[in-house]
Amino acid sequence: MAPVKPAPEPTALSAPYWAAAARGELSAPWCEPCADWVFPPRPRCPRCGGSEMGWRAPASTGQVVTFSVVHQAAYEAYRDDQPYVVAIVALDGGPQLMTNLVDVPDLGAVTVGQRVELTYEKRGPEMQIPQFRPVGRS
Repeated sequence: MAPVKPAPEPTALSAPYWAAAARGELSAPWCEPCADWVFPPRPRCPRCGGSEMGWRAPASTGQVVTFSVVHQAAYEAYRDDQPYVVAIVALDGGPQLMTNLVDVPDLGAVTVGQRVELTYEKRGPEMQIPQFRPVGRS
């Protein structure tokens, strides 16, 4: 039997993020006093120290800030995906997050500043992993 990719184990802080992802939505913490994103989820805003957090839907598009092509997977379950791209994506008007870039036919064509859009990878019966692909690859 082939190894199975691990599913995230939500914590109290990350549970709203993963619940939204399971519904096919993207959600991130928002500091009400600062009017800014706080990602990854934390109990307090790193800017103002406040705990008045809400959850909002950031944009589902953004651009690549930096990336790396992984040629040797750290886990056996990712071996069939090699080589693959791990990237930091800055969402339009929103937070930055680390993600995989998928549906990339030419890894040499990935660039900083490249436009990307949200997609999901199903992981088990109730989990979806937010990932990104080049705009127009749907």
